[in-house]
Amino acid sequence: MEQPIYATLAGVELVTIPVTEYADLLDCRRRLAELTLVQEGLKGRSRSPIEDDPEVAVFLAERIGRIGIPAIRAECIAAFGAERTPSRSAIYRYQGRARIRWKVAKPIPQRPG
Repeated sequence: MEQPIYATLAGVELVTIPVTEYADLLDCRRRLAELTLVQEGLKGRSRSPIEDDPEVAVFLAERIGRIGIPAIRAECIAAFGAERTPSRSAIYRYQGRARIRWKVAKPIPQRPG
């Protein structure tokens, strides 16, 4: 495994990692979203049609925070069709609930040495 490269760009700490590790991180995020949906499903029914459609929910979870809501919605329409795609406002509400529920910490790696 290669050592990560640390840098600061415009006051933001960055780290570069091999693309395979990045893909693994994205896969972990997707699996976490799926597990969270399963766990939430055990707590009772949601009124949200997004959470009633795990495939769409995971699709949204993988994109929230990476691209804008309008772009997410456009990609969702392309992937699932207009019938299964939630409205922009529903995606914004889901985003807010997801941030509260997931509480996924994004730790900044410590520099070695």
